[in-house]
Amino acid sequence: MKFDSLGPLAPFFYLGIQNKLIFPLLISSSFIFNTKIIFMASTFYIVHHEFKAGKAEKWWETAYAAMSPGGGWDDAVAANKEKGFFNHSANAVTKTGPIYCFWEVKEGISAEDFQEFIDGPSGPGFGQDALMNICKPIDTSLMNGQTPYPPVFS
Repeated sequence: MKFDSLGPLAPFFYLGIQNKLIFPLLISSSFIFNTKIIFMASTFYIVHHEFKAGKAEKWWETAYAAMSPGGGWDDAVAANKEKGFFNHSANAVTKTGPIYCFWEVKEGISAEDFQEFIDGPSGPGFGQDALMNICKPIDTSLMNGQTPYPPVFS
């Protein structure tokens, strides 16, 4: 059996789940050299928002005003996207919380930077200190690279 220039072990790769080796796969080295590997340019997060005591009513008033025509919502979305943050959906359970959001963060932005954004004046709290925000990154590798929404950053 003839192997190419990488040597006899080069074509063996392991299919793994959660960093555990499952079984070896025999892959042609020409496949490796001729295949483009696409790396995800974003990280997706589920953000769990809880209202701080007595803050929900004013937050909703501010949110509805921002989303109304001329309220500045589209400008804020565009500015956040330019910074590398995009909210795909906001999902309120009740008017007093919690709210679950799916956010996408551009490659190169750390979890700490994202948390600072979410907690800051440009984040979903509208600078009111109304929300406690718990940010959890989604490990898309556990679902074969499937993302919760089509990525906006590429």
